[in-house]
Amino acid sequence: MSRSFSWLSFLSLGLFAGCQGLIEAAVVVYLRALGSAGTSELAQLHDLLRALDSRLLMVERQRELASLALLLVPAYLFSERFAYRLLAYIFCFGIWDLAYYAFLHGFIGWPQHWSVLDVLFLVPRPWIAPVLCPLSIAAGMAVFATSYLVLARTRALKSPHPLAWVALFAGMALVLYAFVGQTDAYLRATEQLPRFAWGWFGAGYALLAAAAAWMLIQLYRQPKARFF
Repeated sequence: MSRSFSWLSFLSLGLFAGCQGLIEAAVVVYLRALGSAGTSELAQLHDLLRALDSRLLMVERQRELASLALLLVPAYLFSERFAYRLLAYIFCFGIWDLAYYAFLHGFIGWPQHWSVLDVLFLVPRPWIAPVLCPLSIAAGMAVFATSYLVLARTRALKSPHPLAWVALFAGMALVLYAFVGQTDAYLRATEQLPRFAWGWFGAGYALLAAAAAWMLIQLYRQPKARFF
């Protein structure tokens, strides 16, 4: 039976995602240049959001959605198996986000530290969180997808346990709430930034990590097959 993907195609995924991260960073450099470059973290956050008027906000949201759709192309071409395509998309998303922050720091020296707030996404409303949050999620996605693909080369794929899926989606919901639950409070703040919902994020990330570990352990325990 075919192994369904080659390591050359896997490395190509990383190259594609890294280039997408560079393009994303370049766009944000331009957006930040539109603001008035306030000195405080609160001023910088508000300046970035105010730089996007209603017309630019619509364009930026469409660009974000197009970027997510674009990552589907290499993931689809990666393999004929749906599971591998999904893993390829997860890997691309993780590398894309990691490369974005790496290039952004290289271009303008931002972020200066891991706790600085960033606008992660604008659909359907701004997602706001410290840079450490998307970085930890992106790193987890890249590591999980790579580990799963490595194990899948010598083992028969098996659908994860239903409880693993429950933990996965519950974790996603908690992390999403941490990102968007305080958006209005951030936008209304005038003197002091609201405290980020680290409790919600921590609980969600723990569930995501537990689900990922469970899926990897389940696959690892599968009997090895010679031709996969």
